[in-house]
Amino acid sequence: MGETPSRLVVRRLTVRVEFHHVDMMRVVHNVQYLYWFERGRLAVLEDIFPMTWAIENRIATPVVMNRIEYKSPAAYGDELVVTTRHRKVERYDGRFLFEHSVSNQKTKAEVCAGESAVTVMELDTHRLVKSIPDDVWAKYQAL
Repeated sequence: MGETPSRLVVRRLTVRVEFHHVDMMRVVHNVQYLYWFERGRLAVLEDIFPMTWAIENRIATPVVMNRIEYKSPAAYGDELVVTTRHRKVERYDGRFLFEHSVSNQKTKAEVCAGESAVTVMELDTHRLVKSIPDDVWAKYQAL
């Protein structure tokens, strides 16, 4: 049985590999992909916990897991498409999971793929938030 499309949130962004992204082998340095994963993840999270709201409410969404598999190199000047997918959950269980894929826009070859997860915590106490406020949860469900 297929997944309901409304349960999947997808964000795409295009990045051009710049000089400061590459290493001495002239390919994208491995850590750069994590920055691009973060940009995709934040594109989803900003729709749930806008930064201004998070600061006012003293809420943070720290990364608790990153996994990445490198498949083919990207080089200076390449145009890449970063795709982030988040499968919405019915109930908050302490984590929001994200799947990421980076592809070469011209060749369509997948450069890397990975996953990340964030949790929600109180900024001042570093305690985990066990339940999401109703108004925020309603915004999440509407994505």
